[in-house]
Amino acid sequence: MEVDLAARRLLARYCHLVDDRDFDAAADLFSDDARFRVLEQDFVGRPAIRAWLDTIPPSMFHHVTNVVVSNGSQVGTFHAVSDLTAGGQGDAGWSTWMLGRYHDTFVGQGRDMRFSQRIVTAR
Repeated sequence: MEVDLAARRLLARYCHLVDDRDFDAAADLFSDDARFRVLEQDFVGRPAIRAWLDTIPPSMFHHVTNVVVSNGSQVGTFHAVSDLTAGGQGDAGWSTWMLGRYHDTFVGQGRDMRFSQRIVTAR
């Protein structure tokens, strides 16, 4: 139960920080050597992930649902799969830009849990 809550907290925190454009704090949610794969592009290491965050358009929103957390394939890791809706405000108002899925691997526990791998796929 504690792992499930920690993973859900980390997922929500990431979305809030990115939507609020606090990219330094969002990058800190990743381990030093994390891998972030976004629609076929790989970013490895916290500095590369932080640089990618700067490319996110303003007025973005995330909505994450259907979170399923499980034990990882290696000792001390955990996995989660969740559905993603992302969108933002443009000239025509608010709209959905993408439906996708997060495939996450976490290390650490409680409030020290971090993303060690995050893969975003389109649906």
